[in-house]
Amino acid sequence: MAGAKETPRQKMIGMMYLVLTALLALNISKEILNGFVKVERGLRKTDQTIQGKSRESMLDFEAKYLQDQDKVKPYYDAAKDVERQADELYNHITQLKANIMAVASGEREVVEAGGDLSNYIGLDNFSRRDTAMSIEFLEKKDEYQEITSYLVGGEPGSPKSGPFTASELKEKLQGFRDSMKDIAFTDVVGNAFEVSPGMKASFDKTFVYGKEIEDGKEVLWEAANFFDVPIAAVIPILSKLQIDVENAKANMLTELIAGIDGKSFKFTNLMPLVVPESNYILRGDSFRAQVLLAAFDATNSPNIYVDDRNFDGSDSTLLAYDGKDPLDIEGGLGQLRIGTRGMPLGERSYKGLIRFQGPDGSVGDYPFYTPEFTVAEPALVVSPTKMNVFYRGVPNPVEISVPGVSSDKLDVRITGGHKIKPDGETFIIEPGAGSEAEIVVTATLPDGSKKSLPGRPFRVKRIPDPAPRFAGKSASDKTITKVLLENAPSVGALMENFDFDVVVRVKRFNVTVTKGGTFVEQSSNSNMVTSNMKELFRSVGRGSVVYIEDIVVSMPDGTERALPTMKLKVI
Repeated sequence: MAGAKETPRQKMIGMMYLVLTALLALNISKEILNGFVKVERGLRKTDQTIQGKSRESMLDFEAKYLQDQDKVKPYYDAAKDVERQADELYNHITQLKANIMAVASGEREVVEAGGDLSNYIGLDNFSRRDTAMSIEFLEKKDEYQEITSYLVGGEPGSPKSGPFTASELKEKLQGFRDSMKDIAFTDVVGNAFEVSPGMKASFDKTFVYGKEIEDGKEVLWEAANFFDVPIAAVIPILSKLQIDVENAKANMLTELIAGIDGKSFKFTNLMPLVVPESNYILRGDSFRAQVLLAAFDATNSPNIYVDDRNFDGSDSTLLAYDGKDPLDIEGGLGQLRIGTRGMPLGERSYKGLIRFQGPDGSVGDYPFYTPEFTVAEPALVVSPTKMNVFYRGVPNPVEISVPGVSSDKLDVRITGGHKIKPDGETFIIEPGAGSEAEIVVTATLPDGSKKSLPGRPFRVKRIPDPAPRFAGKSASDKTITKVLLENAPSVGALMENFDFDVVVRVKRFNVTVTKGGTFVEQSSNSNMVTSNMKELFRSVGRGSVVYIEDIVVSMPDGTERALPTMKLKVI
């Protein structure tokens, strides 16, 4: 009852229960930790994509700077400064990742002494910059006490300051934000550049590190993100911050590029332009296109080049136009014509380059890609509705195609318990026991959507019975010479007027001969004429009747069939 004095054993059990409860409360499941690993992988892929965008922007800047240094220099200098600041902050976060990984692994003294951290940081061959080790290789993914002490300290309401602390990180992020917002200069022709209001608002929304709500209470940003948080969660948080920095750099470079020629070009003509997503539309699908108002200068025709190789979907480099002839220009518009004779079937697209001289005399390069189109064979489709039949026991080849859709974009299935498998450019049907089948096709359209097409029904039949053969005679023959009879080696079966190559094996048959007014019978358990049968054939005379009967054959569909009797008179 309550208030009763506990025995020492009871006290010990109660204490153990409290300890176990505390351990369970602190334990982080393996599934949750592995979930953070997956999140980190996704963030790294996103980071690589954005880094690629930044590199392309800087390559664009390099090309424009070489074309017109005077005009581009202010924008180029600002871009280089953006790149420097972003890379410094990005690398600081990378170093911070390596530091806390080492701290979580028990190497805090090495970190504070500036020792070797090559186990936690190294050069990434893809980005050509230092990157921290993935958290999936950490042994203590749930460690939080040491990294909390390193980043924040013991008081969440008063985070510590100093190198590689959460407080210093916040200050660097806020400083980077303010520096990006303050970019302003005047170019050589007197155009003033300032960061657009939309870009500033984006920076303010992304780089905000105010107090957060935890359990109904306000806590500082440093504590909310790094106090008593396991390292498996801290690393993705830092990766997200790196993405913010890299994305800000990419967006700022894009805005600087747009500022170079934003209001400089003059055009003489405007025309509506419709760019379809696909040039082949299946009934039931939708026609999709982008509609825009295009501007061009009919008095200043560009040079337009198109690659003669199919675009592989991944090569984003500028087209090498040296040695290529530009397209013919009519009224300022390039005339593109691509012949398809001898071209492989399937979807095609080509990349090109427009080189246009601006009002300042510099020539800009503008890459483009042609809309995807489908190359298909001219086809006549004839569907004999009364002859759609598959036969059991033989491979039934069929050709399946959808005009305008390449064969690798078709998902072909068959109903009724039958089997279908691809065989080069055709399909092979292996019918099962059912008497009906339907071929169902789902096509992946150029825009990525899937379209289920109406099914095509088929009947399933067994292979027709073969016709018996003996000594070159068929069931319709009535006579046989004694010479042929005595030299006949076997009984066979032949598929007449059947388009499939079918081999039929005779399993057994009987021979009955009229001899002296009586019937004499012999049996064979194969297709071969036995020695007794041969002896019997030698003994018959002209006018005798020979019956080849009870012929049983084995069919490719696994069944046995009984064939008609052959009646032959010896002449």
